[in-house]
Amino acid sequence: MHLGRKTLWAFFFLMPLLVLNTGKVFANVVDDTTDDEVPEYAQPVARVSFIKGDAQIRRADSEDWEKLVKNLPIVEGDEIATDERTRVEIQFDTYRFLRLEEKSFFKITTLRDEGVAVSLSQGSLSLRVFQFDRENSYFEIDAPKTTVAVQQAGNYRINAGDQNYTVVHINVTEGGEARIYSTNSGFLLRDGRSARVFTEGEYAGEWDLDDASRNMDDFDNWSAERDRIIAKRLSNSNYDKYYDRDFYGAEDLNEYGEWTYTDRYGYVWEPYPSSIGRFPGWSPYRYGHWRWVPQIGWTWVNDEVWGWATYHHGRWIYYNGHWVWSPYGQYRPRRSWWRPALVIIASIGNNVCWYPLPYDHGYYNYNRRHHRDRRNHHNDGHGNGHGNPTPTPTPNVIPQANIDRANRIRTPSTRRLPAGAVIMTEVSEFGRGMKKFRQAPDDVAKEVLIKVPDEKDDPPILPTFKDLNKQVSTEILVPNSKYSKTEPQIKTGATERKTGDPLDEKLRQQRIYGNREPVKSGDGGIKTDPDVKSETRDTGAVGRPRFPAGRRDDDINGGGSGPVRSSGGGRDIKSDERKNDPPVVKSPPSDTRRDDPPVYTPPTRTTQREDRSPPERKPDPPTPRYDPPTPKYEPPVRNDPPPRNDPPPKNDPPPKSDPPAKSDPSPSERKGKPGR
Repeated sequence: MHLGRKTLWAFFFLMPLLVLNTGKVFANVVDDTTDDEVPEYAQPVARVSFIKGDAQIRRADSEDWEKLVKNLPIVEGDEIATDERTRVEIQFDTYRFLRLEEKSFFKITTLRDEGVAVSLSQGSLSLRVFQFDRENSYFEIDAPKTTVAVQQAGNYRINAGDQNYTVVHINVTEGGEARIYSTNSGFLLRDGRSARVFTEGEYAGEWDLDDASRNMDDFDNWSAERDRIIAKRLSNSNYDKYYDRDFYGAEDLNEYGEWTYTDRYGYVWEPYPSSIGRFPGWSPYRYGHWRWVPQIGWTWVNDEVWGWATYHHGRWIYYNGHWVWSPYGQYRPRRSWWRPALVIIASIGNNVCWYPLPYDHGYYNYNRRHHRDRRNHHNDGHGNGHGNPTPTPTPNVIPQANIDRANRIRTPSTRRLPAGAVIMTEVSEFGRGMKKFRQAPDDVAKEVLIKVPDEKDDPPILPTFKDLNKQVSTEILVPNSKYSKTEPQIKTGATERKTGDPLDEKLRQQRIYGNREPVKSGDGGIKTDPDVKSETRDTGAVGRPRFPAGRRDDDINGGGSGPVRSSGGGRDIKSDERKNDPPVVKSPPSDTRRDDPPVYTPPTRTTQREDRSPPERKPDPPTPRYDPPTPKYEPPVRNDPPPRNDPPPKNDPPPKSDPPAKSDPSPSERKGKPGR
């Protein structure tokens, strides 16, 4: 018993130390198996998931138009133009797909984790959102003088027409809901409804509503068919099983290959023989081309229809005489970052060689020189690379994480790769064409594979797009593009947009509430003033400011607080149109009955003079006064009046001389009452 107590006390004393040491060991294991390096370009990247016909793309800060192809990366600032009989689909992530119709001009103004904003200056687009979290993201579409802010999952069709159109058509279906803003108003468009927003002319800023089903066309039918295909792929995908949600595009893999389990690498994917049969001597990163993306650098664009996820995530492994793909490497990142290509690039003589990044290697940033030069370009004080004619050389600072990754590579797994894994091209051809790559000779391949890449050394010098001097294949660069001359100069959006900032809430306050805050009561209603209690029903959509009698709210707000709209999209009532309104005649108190004449109080001479003087007439006289029109008074009646030449009723003779005094009841009140 006594010994047991001592053992128990020793256990409780040593337990914290054991837990602490175990935590340290666990931390070391986590640090050794994770890769937390944030890439140089950490913003989202979209892709061309479908294309039929001819389309072109122009990168940010570039004057050149390039050919749009499937699986081409799309980043913030890119512009796309579609030709006749052309349709394009862009995938932003697992749940958002945007389609372009023929003769469309389109730009991605914002593409970030926080949200997406695009611009359609001409043509038509359809946006399909399968899942949407409005609290953590946004998706906004700018059309000519119009902004559409998505509120929930659904389908959104926007038709901007050509340069001669003065109307923007908007359809919302499949459970969607959007806020629509023009240059001077805003409204909510619900599921199953269609809107026409006028952008020019007398009715600019107004809108008409209709049933969305009346505006469906062939483009909508094609988009619906694409939705069915994508929904089927997503239902059969392996998200959260073999890979996480960052691997958008991985839903294509099930149609072109199968998943198998391995003891060394876990679950891996292998393409079917039929999926690679059309590519002689197929190996990863052989069939495709290098495309220059200014924000990223050299990026691999694969020819295989299924290759988006496999060439920008994970590792290709040569296993049992076959190439298989693992969604992750040995050092799994906490977040699956998109990469321009997962390869090792080396220079051998007059050739540029590359091969798949081995499983046990961290990411090798072969674009590091470009990123360093780009930072220097933007940090010279002018943003044009010419601020300092003799800039101070920037030291090649290697992140400690890169050095740690290089140090923990003990066995060069590159020796396990076949010689056919190394692909090469001449330096003069790199980035210029699409079909001039070949497998390296065995002696060159062995020389490349025997070298272990070292993050402490700079990657090989690769040319930039400017270095190619536009000597690029027409399969990539489009010379003398017609879009350079036909690009529409149309202003899009309900107001100016700043890259990275959403407009929904800003426009909602301006266009819908007139820069006034809506005041909600406890039961969800609207109160005009929370401090004033009233037994009548609350009126107004926003809190109206309290002001002295005779003062308008536009006098207080300095000329108006926004246009006043009818529920059906009627014309705006602007402040300058209200200036000529007739004076408001005060109605009698609510407790005065219409059939009882008011008590007569003879006015004083001073009051009569003041009342008869139009410039000095008080807006609220103590008693109501009736001024007959000139030259003759014709009283309105509710029932059919007798002919004018008939004598008046005997029991109600009209006065023969002076008109009725101010306190006299109106003719409708005197009707049927005995004369005085």
